[in-house]
Amino acid sequence: MKCLVIGDINIDIAIYSNHYPNEGNGTSAERADFRLGGSGCITALSLRLLGLPTTLAANMGDDVFSRFAGGLIKDSELDASLIKTLPHEQTGFFLTLITRGEKHTVFNNRGANAVSINANEVISKLKEFDHLHVSGYVLKGNDQYINGREIMKTAFELGIPISLDPGLCTSEQAAEKILGLLKFVKYFMPNQDELASLVKIKDLNEKIETLLELGCGAVILKQGRSGGKYFEKGFAVSAPADNDPLKGIVDTTGAGDCFNGGFLKAILDNKGPEDALKQANSASYKMITSKHGIIDLIHEAKNYHTI
Repeated sequence: MKCLVIGDINIDIAIYSNHYPNEGNGTSAERADFRLGGSGCITALSLRLLGLPTTLAANMGDDVFSRFAGGLIKDSELDASLIKTLPHEQTGFFLTLITRGEKHTVFNNRGANAVSINANEVISKLKEFDHLHVSGYVLKGNDQYINGREIMKTAFELGIPISLDPGLCTSEQAAEKILGLLKFVKYFMPNQDELASLVKIKDLNEKIETLLELGCGAVILKQGRSGGKYFEKGFAVSAPADNDPLKGIVDTTGAGDCFNGGFLKAILDNKGPEDALKQANSASYKMITSKHGIIDLIHEAKNYHTI
């Protein structure tokens, strides 16, 4: 089995300080963390670290951030043949200042992630893959949406199963586009906030029924500390989140992306939905209890060959 992920690559920089300074002033930082991020990138890496041959189609800029990301991607043995380095773009990044009370102030720039994936190149290689996963963040722009839709439509016509993680920003800003793609999607994988943005109905079962009626085969709802739930017509199953009292949660960034990877790896191994949810929760928990997120998991995998 081989998976193609169409997604985004970001560098995530977190700075921890006691207070937010006034404009023009400075403040001391108690600590900082520098991580590899991007929903598509983390999903692809989690699939690869779980042992599934995976290719990532994405864009980076030509800068120090791309060299950092590229080195980690190489270490993971993820296939980077469809990752493009764009000479006049910068690599996407998120800079987050965390102050007292866990208040997050975020600065971000999509950079190369805002440039559309080359649809013709991806379509020419689709027959090499057994599954296609799409990150909603690469569908935000109009050109991106048009190209993404064409790739998904072609994969659907070829009989390649498709999973879609809508992404929060895309769910908020382009809900109709996301909902219009569900007829191509076998596994739709929103979290609770994304679901609330996409379907303005209070009752959960009615929300899920709305999505299923739009054509997707199943909805996999990521519920954070409550784990996850799988829905298809006439059937639902849930699995609680992992919890080890000896392990503290470090950062929940990327939890849902590793959840994607765990779930899809299990499904592609022909496991049932409940076992897939359990593997998804396990992969997610390893991510959020690692000091440096996916970087730690890559280093661990190099030593132990698995996350």
